[in-house]
Amino acid sequence: PLYFDAYLQSLQVAAISTFCCLLIGYPLAWAVAHSKPSTRNILLLLVILPSWTSFLIRVYAWMGILKNNGVLNNFLLWLGVIDQPLTILHTNLAVYIGIVYAYVPFMVLPIYTALIRIDYSLVEAALDLGARPLKTFFNVIVPLTKGGIIAGSMLVFIPAVGEFVIPELL
Repeated sequence: PLYFDAYLQSLQVAAISTFCCLLIGYPLAWAVAHSKPSTRNILLLLVILPSWTSFLIRVYAWMGILKNNGVLNNFLLWLGVIDQPLTILHTNLAVYIGIVYAYVPFMVLPIYTALIRIDYSLVEAALDLGARPLKTFFNVIVPLTKGGIIAGSMLVFIPAVGEFVIPELL
């Protein structure tokens, strides 16, 4: 029972993190895919760039950002949004922030690849036939990028289930 509960909690954290990565990653991939060709490579580099830094260093950076006298709390205090520091470090929120930050690029890249391969004449046809933009997005674009969504979700979910560094430190 002890290990089963821990495994269920790992599955829950991985599922929520994967969903958050999808919510952040899809619009980010969309923005990169629909940017000017001259800036597209720079945006892709910005998505991948944090991965060039040691994983442990990135987690320690988040510790510095989220601690009681860290960057985030000092900024919120300076803005006057809060009166006293928030306790974020060593909470579930900190774990989710760390996992999502670490794995968003693994969601963005497959979705970006799927988006640039779409035949946009299908989108044009849907719009010409009277479909509203939102309906076109959900009935044409999302199904055409389903492979990228599934690939990205697997690339995030599987390592997130076994993640132990981020929950231990954050």
